[in-house]
Amino acid sequence: MRTCIVIGVVSVFSSLAFAAQLSAQQPAAVQPPARQENAAPAERYWESQWAFREIDVAKLAERLKSIGIDLGIPLEGNVTVKFEVGVPWTSLTDGAAYRFDGTLTSSRLVVDRFEFLDLRTTVRYRDGVATLSSLTGSAVESGEASNDPAKGNFTGSGSLELVPQGDASANLNVDNISLDPITKLIASLFPSYEPMLPKDGELSGDVQFRAPIKRIDDIASYDLEGTIQADALELGGLPPADLKVGKVFIRDGRLRADKIDLQTTPTSNPSAIRMIGQADLPLTGNVSFSFEVAADDLPIGQVSEWIAASESSEQEGLVQGKLDFRIQGTGELNDRAEQLQWNIAGSLASPSIQIAGVDLGSFEHDVRFTPTNFALTPRRQGSELPARFKIQRVESEYQLTETAFDLTSLAATLFGGQVSGQATVPRRDQEDLVVDLNFRDIRPELRLPVSSSIELKIASTLSGELEWKVPLNRLSDPVAHRGAAKLIASSIMLGDASIGDLNANVSTNQGEFQFDLNGDLFGGTVQGNSTAQLIASDQWNDLPARLQASQLKFDGVSLDALVDLLALRNMGLTGKATGNVSVNFASPSGLGRVIPGTVIPDTTIDLELSQLKYRAQPLSRKLRLAGRIENDVLRIQSLRGDYADGSVSLHGLVYLVDGDGRIHPRFDTRLVASRVDLNRGLWFLGDTADQFLGRASGKATVTGHAESIRVRGNVDGRDLDIYGLPAGNAHSALVATANFQSSKWSVNFPSVRSRVGGGQLEGGLLLSSGRSGGVDITSHWKTRRMDFVRLTDQLGRSSSLASGEISGAISLRGKSIQSIDDLSGRFDFQLGDTRGAAVPGLLAASRFLGPISLANQSFDVGEAKGIIGQGVVVLDEFWLGSDNALVQADGKVYLRSGRLDLNALIATGDYRDIAANFTQLAQQYALRSLLPASAILSVSELLRDRTLVVAVMGSTQSPIVRLRPVETFREETARFLLREGQRLILTGITAGAVDGIDGGF
Repeated sequence: MRTCIVIGVVSVFSSLAFAAQLSAQQPAAVQPPARQENAAPAERYWESQWAFREIDVAKLAERLKSIGIDLGIPLEGNVTVKFEVGVPWTSLTDGAAYRFDGTLTSSRLVVDRFEFLDLRTTVRYRDGVATLSSLTGSAVESGEASNDPAKGNFTGSGSLELVPQGDASANLNVDNISLDPITKLIASLFPSYEPMLPKDGELSGDVQFRAPIKRIDDIASYDLEGTIQADALELGGLPPADLKVGKVFIRDGRLRADKIDLQTTPTSNPSAIRMIGQADLPLTGNVSFSFEVAADDLPIGQVSEWIAASESSEQEGLVQGKLDFRIQGTGELNDRAEQLQWNIAGSLASPSIQIAGVDLGSFEHDVRFTPTNFALTPRRQGSELPARFKIQRVESEYQLTETAFDLTSLAATLFGGQVSGQATVPRRDQEDLVVDLNFRDIRPELRLPVSSSIELKIASTLSGELEWKVPLNRLSDPVAHRGAAKLIASSIMLGDASIGDLNANVSTNQGEFQFDLNGDLFGGTVQGNSTAQLIASDQWNDLPARLQASQLKFDGVSLDALVDLLALRNMGLTGKATGNVSVNFASPSGLGRVIPGTVIPDTTIDLELSQLKYRAQPLSRKLRLAGRIENDVLRIQSLRGDYADGSVSLHGLVYLVDGDGRIHPRFDTRLVASRVDLNRGLWFLGDTADQFLGRASGKATVTGHAESIRVRGNVDGRDLDIYGLPAGNAHSALVATANFQSSKWSVNFPSVRSRVGGGQLEGGLLLSSGRSGGVDITSHWKTRRMDFVRLTDQLGRSSSLASGEISGAISLRGKSIQSIDDLSGRFDFQLGDTRGAAVPGLLAASRFLGPISLANQSFDVGEAKGIIGQGVVVLDEFWLGSDNALVQADGKVYLRSGRLDLNALIATGDYRDIAANFTQLAQQYALRSLLPASAILSVSELLRDRTLVVAVMGSTQSPIVRLRPVETFREETARFLLREGQRLILTGITAGAVDGIDGGF
């Protein structure tokens, strides 16, 4: 509207200014005055045609201002005018006597914050009235161009009574004009409303209005009628919505809007939101008002944030839920608040509403609000209300007088209990604000999101009372407060765990504050108290520094629910805590050490943990901590006690505050452990701890921050067994890290030296957290003269693949290991002094050898090579050799069950009669990389009667041996016999020579 007036004024007064200027200059080309029919009364005019192209409108505004016409709006751009001008000869100083007709155009005209493109209008000026017709153009935000030429257009007409100054009137049609420049214009005039204004949207509609030019900024002076539609309207965080107003009227200082319809756009939200209503409101004066409004599925959280105009993340999510309501209101405004009259009534419904995490339940209520009472009552009878109705009834009576707002009665039935009270809020600053509030047996539920997927429910039955007084103008002065408060919290629940009861009291009088609490929490007792004496100049943030020595005592507090709460899951850790915490806020180191929102005063800690168990397995009978905080440093004087059938002790420093003054604990401590049972001591690894057997002792430094620690030291182990692999008695350096934010950890034993199986084991072991649970393992080992018989005894088995001494190397690794099936690796061992009785199946195979027995046979050489994977040992090469027997095998051994799936060849007996042929075959094919089929056939024929081929099945505990026919050896078997079989032949020849000598005597 204002813009239309500006365009008209620019058009009219540009013509007047140029006409006056040109007439003063008396240009050469002048037409004679036109002769009028009635010469006496008629005015004689000097008429001419004038055209001016691309005139700077800012300079024009300055010229108008110099002759007393101040537009009051910044202008920018150029205009082109074509006018037929009539200048009155006898009334040059009478603005109403001028005449002109013509057009005004501009390719770009900036009026205040609006930019108009392709502006065009026809202007006619008669008798002091300027008439604008065929007004067209497009409007965009200054500095931007519309991407759609069909958007942002307007058309219309208007008139301005300029001389004498009267009314401005217009008839305008706008089509999809951006709301952003309008919003910015309103925000510049009313900055406090900027956060509530639309951020985006498009405006369309038809408007007819009339208003006095001199009161054009006073909307109450308008006579206006029109229809308005706004598309894709964005209000704060609300979903985009479309607004339609059937009719808007401004008349006689009142605004009336009929058929207001606000509905979310179909694509913005799958759950439609709609609000409808109408209003009749006064724009000035003490007169009546009325309104009706209804809404469906209104997201009250987003609406509250929009109304509060808050973009702070701390406010996000404070209110949650959807609301349906129907509200009607009538009343009368008055400059004096106590004489305001209103009567607001309606109904509201919601399936669930939460405020600050407190579940308010469901609503199906009627509401009534007048200058003397407020009532929220259920639409059903009290006996019919379901349990989901947390707030049943709220009723209050009050009175607003010239001196105060008096809440004479408050009665509410909510959360299963009762709330009552009264209050006085003075209207004079020096008088007292008085509150008297009582509540009994209310049980609200608070839901706190502790992670993206976990919500903690806190509930308690609350009773208490509050009596408080303070002058209204001294709310920020603690010494001005007088009163007492009492809170009884019973049946406190954290999630599904009951943690007990708690009583708290606070009182103050003339700056002396007293606090105390006591209760039964987590199965034990808790007591605490503190006092503070403030002085007249103190503010509330001075209270912590004024607190005297405070005591907190607890006895027999159960750790079960507390640990589970901190860990956000069931940990299976139980125990009791007893201790004393003494805080001295007034100590020199406690004063002035203010961390944002926190004060760290001098504190003495004496804590005892007892009866610690993990899944009913004892961890510790008693652990005792003695420490003190001074200068923001926790000095752990001692933490010692028994742990996992051993003992632990810890001492050192914890620096609580970093260089930026933030609480960020940094550890520098020393840990000593002695004979700790690994299986129980590593309980925090869960089921993985079952794979660690034995005892450990060591010394280490524990350093780092609360989110990441590092452990370095040395450790000694006895009778170690890791994932079923015996490690005996071992010593190693230790480097461990743990990142609690990412839940990643690693334990590295880089230099393990162990005595196991009568021999030596050396290597390195790295354990770390797996990606999908379990433990990652990387290890490499070397063995030297390790007795396999003693090793298998440590494994708890009576026999194994081989007994005797083994030397060689083995590597094992695995990702996210849950069992021995997840291990993989390779081994390469040399075997020596192996007893045949310990080889599965050899004892049973002896029955096929007649008088020959392998039970006590000693094999002095041998090899074992293969791989381990998926719980299976695959033997690539296994053989044992002695002077009169050879054993070769390949196949699989299943580690978890001990099941055997082997093929074995046993060679023994007298080979003297084939010595020459066998030696010839061995020499012929010794250097061949591949044996021809003829060689394999020759070996098979030659040794058919002197070898056994058996299948070994069953288990390592109970092997089953079955004889197989000797047909054609496999290449590996033939090659083995050619390589190692000569040992039997040479032995047989030597034995025959000895027999011949014995026979000669």
